Amino acid sequence: MHQLLRDHWLVVPLFAIGIFATGFHAIPILTALYPALLLHYSRKEWRNVLFAYIIASLSTTLAIMGMFDGDAEAPSFQHPGTVFGLSLFGNLVVLWCLAVDHFIQDTCIWQRILVFPCLWAGSWLLFTAVAPFGDIYVYSNPVLGWSDLVQAAATIGGRPMIDFVLALGSTILLELKHSWDAPVFLRDEEDAGEPISSRIHFWKSPTPLYAIFVGVLLFYGGIQTSIYPGSFFQVGYPDYVPETVPVGCVVGPGNINQELQLQHEHWFNKTTKLAEAGAKMILWSEETAQVHDPEEEAALLQRGKDIAREHSVYIALTYDLLGPIQQNKLVLVTPQGDIGIDYIKAHPVPFVEPQPAGPNVLPFVDTPEFGRVGAAICFDFNFPSFMLQSSKNKVDLMLQASWTWGPIGTYHSQGNALRAVENGFTMLRCGSQGLSGVFEPVSNGLFTQHLPSVNDSAYIFNLPLRKRRWTLYGFIGDTFGYICLVLGIAAAGYRLYKVIQEKRASRIEL
Repeated sequence: MHQLLRDHWLVVPLFAIGIFATGFHAIPILTALYPALLLHYSRKEWRNVLFAYIIASLSTTLAIMGMFDGDAEAPSFQHPGTVFGLSLFGNLVVLWCLAVDHFIQDTCIWQRILVFPCLWAGSWLLFTAVAPFGDIYVYSNPVLGWSDLVQAAATIGGRPMIDFVLALGSTILLELKHSWDAPVFLRDEEDAGEPISSRIHFWKSPTPLYAIFVGVLLFYGGIQTSIYPGSFFQVGYPDYVPETVPVGCVVGPGNINQELQLQHEHWFNKTTKLAEAGAKMILWSEETAQVHDPEEEAALLQRGKDIAREHSVYIALTYDLLGPIQQNKLVLVTPQGDIGIDYIKAHPVPFVEPQPAGPNVLPFVDTPEFGRVGAAICFDFNFPSFMLQSSKNKVDLMLQASWTWGPIGTYHSQGNALRAVENGFTMLRCGSQGLSGVFEPVSNGLFTQHLPSVNDSAYIFNLPLRKRRWTLYGFIGDTFGYICLVLGIAAAGYRLYKVIQEKRASRIEL
């Protein structure tokens, strides 16, 4: 019993910390340390890898237990079995990464340090690309408030680079216990007894190299967040602050007063008031209205066109078309009464939205006032490869209509805002039971404005008029993440090859 407690005392702390390292009430510093704790436990013996997976799955289940609390009148935690199943599925990434890390532990130090971060970044990217859940389960969501680090990593390599930096910090931290006597980088254990000068000792130590790496990222990110384009050196506000225009957000009924979806004039009255208050672009939250057939859809659009022409305003109408095929739609009407964007949601939420997906094409339209305007709906923003089309098409302003429920609003909004940083566009977001406002391509930018919006309300924000910012990520896409995945798998494959060769050699000797 004493030995069992000694070997597995970390189980309870891992479980408790995991609840607040992931999910809706995550504490960023715990998010950063959690992979190190998982590694420390799983590296002891093979069965601990499986135990770590089970612990992580249970912790994540509790951390996101309200994920599917879509019924506003029912008690909390409405679908625990579904959430547990999703946690088991999502944490297969954790199981895979921990297993490979355990397998390569008896190799040189550079593999112990680099293989896990490469696999961690690349595997979460692969999960995001092939699973129907996007990046909503990726562990790094809670640290997106670390503005300078996120700004640098996201604009260079996207979310995979954020994941890589955090995971690398975990392996560096664990390497300290191997490094008190000879903390040298790229050095095999059999050479550890050889003398080394203090200068070489420092530059080959993983900890200082990691500190320099993070320092460079923070410096680069700090430049972007602290020096606004045109403001250098100490330029006055009138000479670089861009013009702003008022834009509006009409927050629909969500899942609280869904009968209001059929009262179209209720939403047009709110739209008219925003236009009369000076809003030049008005965005409805996801599925603000509902229509039963194409005839009702045509009437809804005609009413929107009339208001758009009368007030010379852009209106992004959102509605649920029930038949003949159910569609979740966003239609942007121009001040001339034309249809600028006619879009069907490309990524319906699994288990929640049964309708078929729309084309996997990000729509956009050129406007004289706002530049190139694109649009997508809610969960679409959880798919980085889809949103990369905004960089390819040089979109300046992205419209996001959203509808969340239960406790997920802030968590979901913060993850979606990362797309603006990665791709360099400004985002106008209007969401029921989530964050609504203006999100910039710079973390904590000068014009970032947002507030928690519930249902049946309307807001005005000030949108800066400017072109998109170029980002390396927008140019290379997820190349960094896939390179990490290939390198991690290659290192694991090489280790497997060496093990097989060693076993063959031992059999020959026998």
